[in-house]
Amino acid sequence: MKLVLLLILSALPVVAVGVAVATPGEGSVGTLLNRGANPDEVKIHTDEIKFKTRGPTDTLVLTQTWQPGGHSGWHTHSGLVLFTLKSGTLSVFDEDCDARVVTPGQAFVEPVGEPMEVKNYGTAPAVAYFAIVNAPGAPGRDDAPNPGCDIP
Repeated sequence: MKLVLLLILSALPVVAVGVAVATPGEGSVGTLLNRGANPDEVKIHTDEIKFKTRGPTDTLVLTQTWQPGGHSGWHTHSGLVLFTLKSGTLSVFDEDCDARVVTPGQAFVEPVGEPMEVKNYGTAPAVAYFAIVNAPGAPGRDDAPNPGCDIP
């Protein structure tokens, strides 16, 4: 009994730290439109585009809506993310706390493994579509701690 109590008490700081560093989003809803498995390696090399995988991949296609004031929470992606904004305006913060403003019709490639936060400072919902190319079974996103940015 003492051993069980000791194990529970020693796990509490780990749980508390995990909760303290989590940066969940709010006012943002994502919808997985489809997830497909590609069993083949991919190698595309043109004058303009180079894309290569080393084995099977999953492709996820999603839409995300941020209400005014909504934000994604700090997160990373382990795979390639192709992002395009359909409507509204978003501010995309990087780990250095620098923001890029994205407007409808703009697209960008999200950096792999780097923390980011996305926020809608506008007065209308912002709607984006994106495709993620990941290792088989990998999640579309991983929560990340705030790197020290004070974002209002």
